[in-house]
Amino acid sequence: MKSFIHDARVMRNGLNTGTTIAGSSSLVGGLCQMLALGVRCWRAAITYLFLVAFACLGVSQLASAIENPLYTITGVEVDVRAETAAQAKKQAITAANVKAFALFVQRVGGDAIMDRLSEIPPKRIDAMLDSLSIEEERTGPKRYIGKLTIRFLPGKMRKLLSGMGVTYSEKIATRTVILPLWRTAEGIVLWEENPWRTAWLSLRPENSLVPLIVPLGDLADLDTLTPELAANRDEASLEAIRLRYEADAVLIAEATSVGEDAVQATLVGDSPVGKLEFDKEYTAENGGGIEEAVKTAALRFHQIMLQRWKKKNETGPVTQSLPVATLPVAVAFVSTEEWSELRARILSTPGVSGVDISTISEGGAIVQLSYVTGFEQLRLSFRSAGLALQNVGGTWVLQAS
Repeated sequence: MKSFIHDARVMRNGLNTGTTIAGSSSLVGGLCQMLALGVRCWRAAITYLFLVAFACLGVSQLASAIENPLYTITGVEVDVRAETAAQAKKQAITAANVKAFALFVQRVGGDAIMDRLSEIPPKRIDAMLDSLSIEEERTGPKRYIGKLTIRFLPGKMRKLLSGMGVTYSEKIATRTVILPLWRTAEGIVLWEENPWRTAWLSLRPENSLVPLIVPLGDLADLDTLTPELAANRDEASLEAIRLRYEADAVLIAEATSVGEDAVQATLVGDSPVGKLEFDKEYTAENGGGIEEAVKTAALRFHQIMLQRWKKKNETGPVTQSLPVATLPVAVAFVSTEEWSELRARILSTPGVSGVDISTISEGGAIVQLSYVTGFEQLRLSFRSAGLALQNVGGTWVLQAS
């Protein structure tokens, strides 16, 4: 994946120690020298780590590490024509930013606030860009086609929306595995040749306020769960899938064709938004066929879940004026690269306002974690980010789950 990083946060915390960075192997020694010299400023230490991360991980991997799920919009498709390919690409990036902003607004507020924000100029949206990555691209003499991931700066987004009187929740629901079962006259399909599963994948719901995880469908999944076991709600198999994807719940969505352009779709079960009992027929518009019908059904199901979650948790944007709580936490890691990634993921977790290093060694660090949300919500947010905060012998330990 190609990445264009516009993240100035690392550069703003410049380190002026005269230290030459030779690579990851010198990290611990360098930090020890810094501490021996009395350099105890956590900003300096963090900057040192990030410089090593740039050298060892590369720009694109670091960009992936600092993503904030709520403010990251993936799969933004653009197709732009211009006088030259370079002009087309430049215009496409602006178009992607605008489109991603609209998708973000839809994500947190839905149609109710779309009209109020539709006239924000592209330049103002560009100013809120954190970074962008190119997932796919094709260029021609006068054309650019691409699929991009756009990351916005949370602080600037909050400020803009708050200034316009828009309220929304940054609280993210716990993860739920969604298993799309496709019923045909020949039998039940769960993994391959499943248009219902393809429809759910196209939504990219893993980064939404209600994260839905569509399993990979790899050999491990195939060995764990067959279509028949899923249809029969085999508890052991469903529990294995839930544990593998670190989710709190598993939902089975079933669909079957009821004509050339319509499907009957059902989704029943307990979820983070409450009890779900969906059972409805969806028809593709303009004769779009089964492919469009299943997309319509999956989108509608997810929209209803999002609406319920927003209604339950709607509040004003999170701001730094909220009371700040602190917690001493041991962060376990085995390498410089893992520490750099862990720290970035911690800082990008909703509700976290700071990480202050107390001590650091080869096998871990003791940090003061600052946060502006409830403790249980903090743990849930970490869990959604793939991190586990657990009490081990009276000490809170944070590590990749």
